[in-house]
Amino acid sequence: MANKTEIRIEADEARRLKSDTAFQQFMQSVRDNQMQIFANSGAADVAAREEAHAIMRALNQIEVTLDAALAAETLLDRKQRT
Repeated sequence: MANKTEIRIEADEARRLKSDTAFQQFMQSVRDNQMQIFANSGAADVAAREEAHAIMRALNQIEVTLDAALAAETLLDRKQRT
């Protein structure tokens, strides 16, 4: 389990990334590109769709991980208040 300092550092880093316009634009650009690959793939392009889907899942996992870091800090703050 991460100590209090590590939780706060990870939350700070997550907050910084979530508020970074360049990072958000990059994530959206990758997501848009993968959606285009998925939408424009032919019936036989199973591999292309699978790869696009895997990349989309990875992007979602990045966002979940960032949100989890922020949630861990929130829980830590609530725990310290009680």
